[in-house]
Amino acid sequence: MLSPQPSQQSSQSMRLSRKRLSPFFVGTVLSISLLSTGCSRSSNSASAAPPGTPAQVVELEPDTVRESTTFVGNLEAVEVVDVRSEIQGRIESVFVSPGQFVSAGQSLVLLLPEHTGPQYEGALAGIDVATSNLDSARAQLEVAIVQRRSAQSRFDVAAEYEPKLRQLFEEGAIAELRLDEGLLEVESARNEYAAAQEQVVVAETAIAQAQSTIRQAEAQADEAFVSVQSKEVVTPIAGVVGDLSIKRGEYIGTGDEIVKVTQTENLFLNLQIPSNRSSQLKEGLTVQLFDPATKEPLTTGTISFVSPTVDAEVQTILAKALFNDVGRKLRDGQYVEARIIWDTDQGVLIPTTAITRSGSKNFVYVVNEEPNEAGQETVSLKPIELGPIQGDRYEVTSGLEEGDRVVVSNILKLGDGAPIMPELVSPAPDSTDAFTESAPDRPTENDAAGGSDAEDTDVE
Repeated sequence: MLSPQPSQQSSQSMRLSRKRLSPFFVGTVLSISLLSTGCSRSSNSASAAPPGTPAQVVELEPDTVRESTTFVGNLEAVEVVDVRSEIQGRIESVFVSPGQFVSAGQSLVLLLPEHTGPQYEGALAGIDVATSNLDSARAQLEVAIVQRRSAQSRFDVAAEYEPKLRQLFEEGAIAELRLDEGLLEVESARNEYAAAQEQVVVAETAIAQAQSTIRQAEAQADEAFVSVQSKEVVTPIAGVVGDLSIKRGEYIGTGDEIVKVTQTENLFLNLQIPSNRSSQLKEGLTVQLFDPATKEPLTTGTISFVSPTVDAEVQTILAKALFNDVGRKLRDGQYVEARIIWDTDQGVLIPTTAITRSGSKNFVYVVNEEPNEAGQETVSLKPIELGPIQGDRYEVTSGLEEGDRVVVSNILKLGDGAPIMPELVSPAPDSTDAFTESAPDRPTENDAAGGSDAEDTDVE
């Protein structure tokens, strides 16, 4: 057997050596490659900053803050009319239904009068009779006056003659018989005058009675005339018809109530104000009224009456606020919430969505003036003190000032120093009529009548 040549041995040895080293070599190359790739990625991550959190930001501006208190009171219609019948009769037609709005002068019911034409004519005849009696009484008075004047003349003469008769009798110039005859004539004249005076009084009384009879006859005639002519009953005011207890065919008398009409466009609000507010309570204060269902503002009125006395039992003062054109959402006697504006001042307000709390402390995220090293806007967590809430914003009493930029969204995703992608938004207008609750950590006033009032502030 031939032995292999040296060159052949060397070639074979190299192939064997490749077979042994090839796996190690390949693994080493791969490891170096992966390490190089990882280092490259680590370097890129170190140089790229994390993206900021999208957040809406508002820039604080000064607002007019109102000191106010919310009360519960009951509404009272300015006008409520009990429409009554002026005649006696039966209801022929009913033109309205309960709850319907009616205009002033609108017909409510049609009555079939009890009185007829002949009755009216009879009432007129009664006036004629009474007038005739009056004329007769006046004529009798004239006669009685003439008779009294004549009787008085005779009595005056007789009364003047009586002393002379007595003197003549004493002097013996006339007999006693003649004296008695003269005294009888004086007494007769006196009696005649008294009778004439009595006739004058009788005639005057007859005149007064005749005049009273005429007035009664005229009133009866007027009533009969109304009964004949006025069949439709109308409302004197515009308003809402109340419950109708009458029905077609029913009989009603003069003065009977037909229906109640309540004017709901203008209402008084009766408020019981704690007496410790007496120094602030005055006519002309602005009062804001809320929808009892939605808490949305309805209208604004003013205090029109303040009671001069304090209720000694509950220590409250009655105040009335007048509201005009409130529509038909509210009703007479209804309890509603209203806010009295006591005073106004300048202040800073922030949305409730900007506030985060830790225990009893309040914080907000304020956008820093300088960006970070990566050029990103960042925020700082800043403690603040709050005043009363108004609508959807709080009054800030310390910690912030005009021009500060405050984050109002995504605050749960932020931390102190966190980068953000700010979107500047305008603060939502805070309606001065928005319903408010009492401010945190501020005591509320409770009136003794059971209604509550909450101290708050407001913004224009």
